[in-house]
Amino acid sequence: MEPIETFKQFVASAMQYAIKSHDNLFKENYDISISLAYLNASISRFSSAEALYYAQYDILQRKEAEKLFHQFKVYANEFLNNVETDHSHQWTDIEFNKLSDIFDSSAFAFENLS
Repeated sequence: MEPIETFKQFVASAMQYAIKSHDNLFKENYDISISLAYLNASISRFSSAEALYYAQYDILQRKEAEKLFHQFKVYANEFLNNVETDHSHQWTDIEFNKLSDIFDSSAFAFENLS
């Protein structure tokens, strides 16, 4: 498999887990451990994607990938900070929506998978 296809698969998988982490967080009677497990899976997949990205930078270089990595880190940090401090997840939701917008308008969006 070509590096770009592997990269797209990592990013798509990471976003699927990010979506699940977010969606579960806003369910009625949610279980925070499930949301955190999905977030952890997403962190793992984004980390794999980012490692591949920088290992194959000459081939994979795209500003939108770097924006996606950055916004995911903002989302994950907001999520974890709010869990740790027992605060509302209003900003978690805002940061997730920014992440989702970046992803949906990128070459990595689900509809662009081969």
